[in-house]
Amino acid sequence: MTEQPSIEEIKKQCIFCHISAGRVAAKKIYEDDKVSAILDINPANPGHILLIPKEHYAIMPQIPDEHISHTGMITKALSASLLRALKTEGTTVFIANGIAAGQRAQHFITHIIPRMENDNIGIELQQHKISQEKLDDIKNALLPSIKKLLGNAAEPEKKKKEQKKEEKPADNKKTQKNADLDDIARLLGT
Repeated sequence: MTEQPSIEEIKKQCIFCHISAGRVAAKKIYEDDKVSAILDINPANPGHILLIPKEHYAIMPQIPDEHISHTGMITKALSASLLRALKTEGTTVFIANGIAAGQRAQHFITHIIPRMENDNIGIELQQHKISQEKLDDIKNALLPSIKKLLGNAAEPEKKKKEQKKEEKPADNKKTQKNADLDDIARLLGT
């Protein structure tokens, strides 16, 4: 069994840790005690900014709350700067959180990419159909973790059989309203 490298060994090999520490040259455009912002040397579009924490974190869940909050505020300001200074029409804020998500470097990075209409940057998410039952299953699987991490979560979805058992006799006004809406939908062909 191979030993995992220590955080100090990882930092010694991490180019972004070296950039933050000033040991590797980069086009820094912003720096404070928590983050550095540099221009990407292989930008998706000119002005593409990489915002990196000075401390080594591989993925977002490792970052302390106050640091991720700070990163969000700096991201917002850098996005506004791109819009004003480069007269861009928008920005894409992108985080690849883990190898499966496309993360190439093992240092957390927020990409802030200036965008123009028809700039041919391929950041488009494919949409897939999913059943309501599957959405309910996913929601119910997430809720315990969300409640544990955040202290609050939405109510779980009940299975259809449970809902039918718990349903009270329908209010006549509500039933009539639903019937009226169904009739209107049929008339409109929807």
